[in-house]
Amino acid sequence: MVDDSGLTSSLIEAQLPTYEQRILRTQVIYASASEIFSAIRSVDFFQSPVVALPNRARIAIDALRSRRCAHVPSGSQFRFDQLLEPDGGFHLLAEEPEHAIVLGFIGRWWEKGYGRVEWEPEDFRTFSLPGYGIGAWSFTALAYDTRTSILATEVRVHGTDAGARRTFRRYWTVVGPFVTAMSGPLLRLIRDEAEVASAVIR
Repeated sequence: MVDDSGLTSSLIEAQLPTYEQRILRTQVIYASASEIFSAIRSVDFFQSPVVALPNRARIAIDALRSRRCAHVPSGSQFRFDQLLEPDGGFHLLAEEPEHAIVLGFIGRWWEKGYGRVEWEPEDFRTFSLPGYGIGAWSFTALAYDTRTSILATEVRVHGTDAGARRTFRRYWTVVGPFVTAMSGPLLRLIRDEAEVASAVIR
């Protein structure tokens, strides 16, 4: 078994040490940590069809289930900070500037609208309402040398009770491969953005 503990941020470990599902992906980037985190916030995630298509499909499916019309323009953009908007569903849990950032999400992903519930970041670690999934998503930049970094992204998911864990396992059987597939293209988008900025600075 490969030891990947050095790629895991202590920030995500502090927020969600117990989990049933995990994704960890890495990317070598020829840029500094500051350039990488600037790229994380500025890159359009929907530049990649692998990221855009499943998310747009989910919006359309939720609209049909709600019997309302959803306008999902093919040219729409989606950036990091939109995750933290009211409709984004995420909260910032922890941040170590130019090293790591952790976002959290609580809901029932298998329901329309992701089954969102109101919560505050300070409640994340103690949230225990039955029937919910708790997710943490992190980005961590590790310096390899003065101009090269390794960017790791990690997703952890924990069910608050046995019923939630069973339901999420069924949901993950269908959705998990798509979520896993998004990680590589997303990291490459960030890499390309950061390396362009790094080349300009040089």
